[in-house]
Order: sequence, then structure tokens, then C-alpha cells
Amino acid sequence: MEVLKNLLFVAFLIGWIVLGLWLIIRSGALFGLCDDHRSESPGARSFGVAHIVAVWIGGFALGVYFLVN
Repeated sequence: MEVLKNLLFVAFLIGWIVLGLWLIIRSGALFGLCDDHRSESPGARSFGVAHIVAVWIGGFALGVYFLVN
């Protein structure tokens, strides 16, 4: 059962890394200027990016924590 749990956490971490790489590759389209919201400030965009990065790091840290414990 322990091996299955560890395999699931490793699979989660691999998927999480792939998601992070996809976000980096598509960052211009996902976090760039939007024609529909021209009044959006650069600060609002950077806050959104910082929030997504913080959630990604937190999810990765939790996955590693549960993998080693």
C-alpha cells in the first residue's frame, strides 16, 4: 500500500511539473495583454501571476512533503 501511495504522489508531481511547464510556455497568451480588458493594470496582471506561482509552489511542496513522509 505504501508503494502505491508513493507512486500516486510521484504521478501527481510529474503531472504538476507538466502543468507548470505548460503555464510557462503559454504565459504570453494566458497572462499577457487582453484586448477585452484594456483598463487592466500591469499590477493586476502581476498579482494574478504571483498568485498562480504561489499556488503551484505550494502544491508542489505539499506533494513532496507527503511523498517523503
